[in-house]
Amino acid sequence: MRRRRPHRRAIRIHRSYTVDELARTIGVCKATVRRWLKRGLPAITDMKPALITGEDAVAFLQGRSRPKQRCQLDEFYCLSCREPRRAAFGEAEIASQTAYTLNVRALCAVCAATVHRRVSLKRIGQFLAAVARSCEQAQRRLKDTG
Repeated sequence: MRRRRPHRRAIRIHRSYTVDELARTIGVCKATVRRWLKRGLPAITDMKPALITGEDAVAFLQGRSRPKQRCQLDEFYCLSCREPRRAAFGEAEIASQTAYTLNVRALCAVCAATVHRRVSLKRIGQFLAAVARSCEQAQRRLKDTG
């Protein structure tokens, strides 16, 4: 089974790789590495086979990765959209509560998928001010389902 993302931590920066060696090291196919070469991955092409330095490969893969996105207090991270999104209609539901946090559930305003967020009890006042309406629902238990 192939990895979803290349495993760039396996690359040694002081080593040179052929296309085949780099593909095996990071868990992608050779065609993917060749495609990266066409898109700007630096390589030493004076000789056959072409060599790719580990330092260049790591820099190229880091440049391709998207930066982490932090959600604002009134946003949820939608796994379908892969973006921070606000709750649909400004409504959220408190799903459960622990001693220090609330688990909040809402619908994504764009794709209507269910999104979740954990809010600290220290920040619940700010969160309730940012989300227009909030309703609390008791957590369902197995014995309540009949």
